[in-house]
Amino acid sequence: MTLRSLPSVRSTAAIAISFVLALAGAASAQDADPSPDVRSDPRPDPRIDAATGRDTANWPLAPTFDHLHMKLDLSFPDMSQATFTATQTLTLAARGTPRAVIPLRAGPGIEVQSVAIAGQPCEFSKGAQTLDIRPATPAGVGQPFDVVITYTCDFSANRGIGLTHSKPRDEGSPTDQAVQVHAQGEAEVNHLWFPCHDFPNEKLTTELIVSVPEGFEVLSNGRLVAKDSLPDGRSRVHWHQDLPHPYYLVTLVIAKISIVDIGGDATARPGLPMAVWTPVGTEENVKTVFSSTPAMVAFLEKKLDEPYPWAKYDQAIIRDFNWGGMENTSATTLYRRAANATELGDEDGLIVHELGHQWFGDLMTCKGWKHLWLNEGWASYCEAMWNEQYANAQAAGLDPIKTGEIAAASEEGRKAYQRTVLGFVRRQRGGNNAYAPVYPSIVSNRYRNPDENFSKSDDVYSKGAIVLHMLRTGLGDDVFWKGVRLYIDRHKFTHVETDQFRRAFEDVSGRSLERFFDQWTARPGLPRMDVDLTFDDAGKTLGVVVRQTQRIDKLNPAYQFSLPLFCKFEDGSHQYIYLDVKGREAAASFNLPSKPTQVSVDPTLTVFGANRITKPLAMWMNELQEGPALFAQVAAAEALALHPGDEVRALLARAAMDPSFDPVVREASLASLTGLEARRIAAALGSKFGTGPTRPATRAMAVAR
Repeated sequence: MTLRSLPSVRSTAAIAISFVLALAGAASAQDADPSPDVRSDPRPDPRIDAATGRDTANWPLAPTFDHLHMKLDLSFPDMSQATFTATQTLTLAARGTPRAVIPLRAGPGIEVQSVAIAGQPCEFSKGAQTLDIRPATPAGVGQPFDVVITYTCDFSANRGIGLTHSKPRDEGSPTDQAVQVHAQGEAEVNHLWFPCHDFPNEKLTTELIVSVPEGFEVLSNGRLVAKDSLPDGRSRVHWHQDLPHPYYLVTLVIAKISIVDIGGDATARPGLPMAVWTPVGTEENVKTVFSSTPAMVAFLEKKLDEPYPWAKYDQAIIRDFNWGGMENTSATTLYRRAANATELGDEDGLIVHELGHQWFGDLMTCKGWKHLWLNEGWASYCEAMWNEQYANAQAAGLDPIKTGEIAAASEEGRKAYQRTVLGFVRRQRGGNNAYAPVYPSIVSNRYRNPDENFSKSDDVYSKGAIVLHMLRTGLGDDVFWKGVRLYIDRHKFTHVETDQFRRAFEDVSGRSLERFFDQWTARPGLPRMDVDLTFDDAGKTLGVVVRQTQRIDKLNPAYQFSLPLFCKFEDGSHQYIYLDVKGREAAASFNLPSKPTQVSVDPTLTVFGANRITKPLAMWMNELQEGPALFAQVAAAEALALHPGDEVRALLARAAMDPSFDPVVREASLASLTGLEARRIAAALGSKFGTGPTRPATRAMAVAR
């Protein structure tokens, strides 16, 4: 699922203003004690309920039955009303021991009329959120049987969850002026419109048979079996998802809508039906904006060495949809604004994110919300993968939306990839000051509502993608992609946990990765480091001191890692040196052949942290111009914001204006230049009006924004 994004900010001036505000906030943050004593935090320990002493952890819903198949027959007699009648047939088999009760979740809008097994009525009890069914005799272990439930559903109270009824609008296209119905099942809300085991640790095949008035289109998971006209002026549409998927990915869309074919033999992925369901009047927009979808499918199939798993891939653009996108199996739902985009690439991030979920989330599903990052971190990382592929294809002279092959690596592709990862890094550095036990890690079962897992400080989207980047950088491309493919081969069509993901990489790399996953997924926050670099000309030695300044206590030990430093010399040669950091502080001296013109701290981001780096101004200026990676150049541009001086201003101005610099470096340079000018003007005004100069910066910092 994609959180709804804010409008794109393409203006570098707007970026610069944002930077100035962030810079001021960052400077204030430096005055705070970075390592307060844990006892000074007045907040209660969230691991324990203060009133009862109860453990607040959430555990997976017990899968007492194997859910094999669901057939859901729905009739919407009057589309102006948020009601329907239903006959649901569930095929189940007891697990572990004979079962006297079939526990299901069913929302308050569901009114059950009857329940039968083998044609015989059976007892049931309906609570506000539950439906317990009692067979006449206990269900035998491993013996499939059908439960038939008839019910009515009033879903008028739902707003963006379960099934939503969108009333017609007075103006707009025929789509806008007609009723719409759409489903949203993640996290645990599909039980608001059909009884189910509403937790991601169960998979089954499904089919929906839906009767609606003529003129309405109906979309659901899987392949279209039939679409029939009925004598009473209604139509009946039958969809069948014949490969197992979790309940939360079951979907339904009913709308008066255009269906635009974007697949076909002339695309990069022939043979797979693909369509965009879009409001009437936006057909030409989606033909352009979504034309990259077939190439994305072909690329991911080859990169992951796993064919697209489902019968089709449809994307439906729906109003009143509360998120950016939702990866329902074979039938993604997207927010209304996606239909307004007009340029190729405008929505590529959203499109490839939801498409990536068809493997990561749908084919392999997190066993519980504790492991949600395996869904969302991977879908976010697919954005970086596609940007890399797109730039590589262009560099090779290929049309990115027509080639079905993986393009060769290129410098352009490397930069496009780093730009995407840098976006994830900035979001986490600016928004993640978490520590245990107050804040949950990205792998955590501590939440009050499962939806909280999508918006916590340790963001399953951005931090999840950064973890994958660090893993890829640390293992190397060959080993990393072997591990990914092994993980998919072992776990497709199953439920997954983080340890299973880790073991796949250990098996292909021959390395122990428990510390890596413990530090980056099982604990909250990130390391924040002061790094001091000095060079002794006489001894030709580089002195490096690293101090971890984040909270360190019995629940938040210092991180352990090997910090790479890239050293570049006057003759153009370079070498890497590494400092092993095992505690609060580490220091070492390194013999070098000559004085380096540049020392870049972790330029490829193998250790995700927020660093304050002290080194000579000349090194920062060299790094901005010739840094070994975009991460390093942007860090240099940001650090130079704290160096007032004509030479620095001139360099930042040149970097901001020179098209030979990467756009993300130009933006960072402009933001820093704007910050310098803002402080200069503020100091002048302060002097004029007697308020004094602003507090001077005392360190060169790569500011954590």
